[in-house]
Formats: sequence, C-alpha cells, structure tokens
Amino acid sequence: MGLIFIFNKILILFFFMSMLNIVRHGYYFIQAWVKSDTENPSKYIIGKTSLILLCVSIGYVLTVIYDGLNII
Repeated sequence: MGLIFIFNKILILFFFMSMLNIVRHGYYFIQAWVKSDTENPSKYIIGKTSLILLCVSIGYVLTVIYDGLNII
C-alpha cells in the first residue's frame, strides 16, 4: 500500500511539472505573438529537445484528463 501511495505522489509531481512546462511555452508563444508586428516579425523558436518535452507534457496532461491520475 505504501509503494502505490509513493508512486501516486510521483505521478502528481510529474503532472504539475508537465503543467508548468505547458504554461511556460504558452507564455513564450504569446509573448512572441504580441511583440510581433508587420514591420518587425518575431518568431517563436523552439529547440528539438524542448519540443519533445512539450509533446510529452501535452500527451501526459491529456492522458490524465482522459483516464485520471490514480493507479488503483
């Protein structure tokens, strides 16, 4: 029973880390979008590793929304 409780806490930690990652990239995307204009366009550039982590974070959050967070 204790091992499952610890594993659930780790999953909750991963969930919040994923949410922070999504919020971070959302903030940078909106910042680049607001600063951009026709005279001086600004692009949101994301690295390959960061893109993979963002995709995993979005997938994990969608899985939690669909299935739930608990193991049991």
